[in-house]
Amino acid sequence: MRALLCGLVAAACLVAGGAGACREVTVPNYNSPNVDQLTSNPNAATVNTTALGLLVGARATVGAYATTLGVLGREVYNLDGAEPRNVLGFLVGPLEPGGFGTDMGWTATYRQLLTAFTVLDAVEKAADYTAAQKEAVRGFTKTFMALAYMDQLRIRDTFGIVLDVDPSARELGPFVTRDEGYARAAQLLDEARTHLAAGGTAFPFALPAGFAGFNTPATFVRFNRALKGRLEVYRQRWADALAALGESFLNTASPTPATLAAGVYHSFSTTSGDAVNPLFDPAPRALTAVPSFLTEARLQPDGTPDRRASSKAVVGPVSLSTQGVTSNVRITAYASNVAPVPIIKNEELILLRAEARLGTGDRAGAIADLNLVRTVSGGLAPLAATFAGDLVDEILYDRRYSLFFEYGHRWVDARRYGRLATLAKTLPSHRVFPIVPIPIDECNQRTPPPRGCVQVSGS
Repeated sequence: MRALLCGLVAAACLVAGGAGACREVTVPNYNSPNVDQLTSNPNAATVNTTALGLLVGARATVGAYATTLGVLGREVYNLDGAEPRNVLGFLVGPLEPGGFGTDMGWTATYRQLLTAFTVLDAVEKAADYTAAQKEAVRGFTKTFMALAYMDQLRIRDTFGIVLDVDPSARELGPFVTRDEGYARAAQLLDEARTHLAAGGTAFPFALPAGFAGFNTPATFVRFNRALKGRLEVYRQRWADALAALGESFLNTASPTPATLAAGVYHSFSTTSGDAVNPLFDPAPRALTAVPSFLTEARLQPDGTPDRRASSKAVVGPVSLSTQGVTSNVRITAYASNVAPVPIIKNEELILLRAEARLGTGDRAGAIADLNLVRTVSGGLAPLAATFAGDLVDEILYDRRYSLFFEYGHRWVDARRYGRLATLAKTLPSHRVFPIVPIPIDECNQRTPPPRGCVQVSGS
């Protein structure tokens, strides 16, 4: 079989090594004939299985993004006594290309992308798909390709990423800039929308429970537009963000906590061969909230804390301590080991629109969106229509509490607005890191090495 250095996810092929170094040695595949079938004589069933593998791959990164980026963004601590590097590596540092934990989903992301490219090639050859089904698969696949690029751009930022994962290439794909990476992700999302519009009434495969309400091409496109809205806010292309959000599932009618929580989720189960929620740690054994999540929560009119704080974390009887860092704040954001984790939800979309409205000068619209979230989700008093304070502060506060421990949002948000210095350091030896270096395998295979092959000391 093809032993690809950048690998392929489950049901595709054997993985070994880094991302951009997509060189191959072809030998007979004695163990997994479906791989050969996928690449040489695919049928709909094989392609469907592989396409659904994109969901499995995306879900596999939930722990890294929520936990590791959560540590960098001072949302949570990982106080696993058996692994002090979760403190030493991410709070003290420095971060180095070959250092602890700096892969941060890089390998998984490029397995995802290679799978996606393989699906797009295979769908052209599968004779038992209808034309509409082929379009539906293309739209689904390109949406997850864009999400994979966005995942790594959030981590590597100005260090850039690799777009090309062609396993037949004799040279490594080049690194592109952050702007080029986002432009490609945006292009993929727009291409996917066109495919989905021609995708008929149903996907040729069933999506899991977390996609309820978004499991046909016509409804999945609203998820696609939600991701496009997030991307355009990241790029500060405010008009494009508002246009995409207008085509998403953003909903402000009859707002309740349940309608704000509506969205697309990774789902989990205890079924053999499936996965459980990696963010559920009830004791806790390792994962705690940073205590300031509770102490910095604002108060409702009756004097009780912001409901988003009190519903997602609580002072508990167990206190964990590692390398001088201590917390007794138990995370309650996930009720069980099968609780779903948001990919994107209505509450985030409303907050994204608040950002975009502020960016276009619509201060009143931004306040209206913030007030909807803060009153319904947090129980806080609304901002006055004449509020003259810093609305970016208000947006970042609401995003901190509405999106806690979901996707590493706080670290990315602080960097986007040049406010990393507001992230508190527990000890004088601690540092705040603005970016994560490129993994060492990528550095070692390139001459000269990419600009991200450097030590990041933080501040």
